[in-house]
Amino acid sequence: MFRVSVFEPKSKALNSEHDGGPYHRKASIKQDREVKITTRPIILLTLLAVPVLMLLPVGHATTTTCTGTTGNAFVPTGPPTNVVTSQVNGFIIITENFSLCFTGAFNGDTQGTVTIIVNTSTGNGIFFGQNTFTGIVTTSSGSASGTIFVPFAATFSAGSFQGPYTLYGGISGLANLHGFGTIQGSLTTFVGTYTANLFTSS
Repeated sequence: MFRVSVFEPKSKALNSEHDGGPYHRKASIKQDREVKITTRPIILLTLLAVPVLMLLPVGHATTTTCTGTTGNAFVPTGPPTNVVTSQVNGFIIITENFSLCFTGAFNGDTQGTVTIIVNTSTGNGIFFGQNTFTGIVTTSSGSASGTIFVPFAATFSAGSFQGPYTLYGGISGLANLHGFGTIQGSLTTFVGTYTANLFTSS
C-alpha cells in the first residue's frame, strides 16, 4: 500500500496536534525530559557554587594596609590576581596570586600563590601554597632583614581557616633563620593572626 502525504503550510502544521503522530509526540516528550535531566545538575551546582565562592579568599578584594594592625597579624594589601577557577566532580579549584602585609615577629610584605579546593556539598575545604616574605624578622637573638620562603597549608570551614607554615631558604640577613608556626583567620577577608617559633643557626 502507498501512503499519500499532503503538504500543509508551516503555521498550520505547528498548530496541529495530530501532525507527526504519536511517535513525534513521544520523541518530543523524551527530548524535553533529557534536557531537564541534563540541565538540572548544572543548575544545582551553580546555585551551590555561588555561596561557596563568596567564602573564598577571593573575598579579600578590598584593598587594605597594615595601619592599625598590631601583634602577630596579617592583612591583604590588595585583591588577588591571576585568578583561575575550575570545577571537577563536585569540587571547585581556584588558583590565585596574593599579597599580604605582616606585623609583629614578621614585619614586611609577602607575595605568593595559593590553590584553594572547595567541596561544593559542604563549603569546607583546604588551601595550600607558597609565598616569599621580605622584611624584618625579630627573634630572641635580635632582628634581621632579608627574604625567606614560606610554604603553608590550611583547612577551612564555617568561614574560618587554620593551618601550619614553615620557613626555609632565607637570603641576606635571614639566611640562617629557621622556624614554623600556624596561621588562622577569616576566609572572607583573609585577615588573620599567626604564631611563630623562630630560631637561627650559625
